[in-house]
Amino acid sequence: MAIVLGGTTLNPNMVWAERYAFAPVFQEVQTTLGGAPVVYTRNRTAGRPITLVAADDQGWLTKAMSDAVQTSANVAGAVYALTIGDESFDVVFRHHEAPAVNLRPLITRAVPLAGDYFVGEIKLMTV
Repeated sequence: MAIVLGGTTLNPNMVWAERYAFAPVFQEVQTTLGGAPVVYTRNRTAGRPITLVAADDQGWLTKAMSDAVQTSANVAGAVYALTIGDESFDVVFRHHEAPAVNLRPLITRAVPLAGDYFVGEIKLMTV
């Protein structure tokens, strides 16, 4: 299963944190003056969160992958194609939940080496 974000191939062992916790239906409940509930139900057409996690024990990203993701995140308003296995999405970085990219080196150095690995998370949402 490949994971590709805007042309950058990521580690296929990253975890999609909330993959099974998403509810495509949401509702709002208001109460009338008479005390009866009024229920508004809608389907969510976009805004699905996709958090890709590179954990300490799996899904590490290379420095090149990390740099490419950070470069993509630094483009304001950009929409990227995300492919996870056979699923495709149009996504933006969740900058409103800063930091949208929170990657750190597995081994901390003053200057990361080209062969270093990174762990952390990439916060996206569908548009």
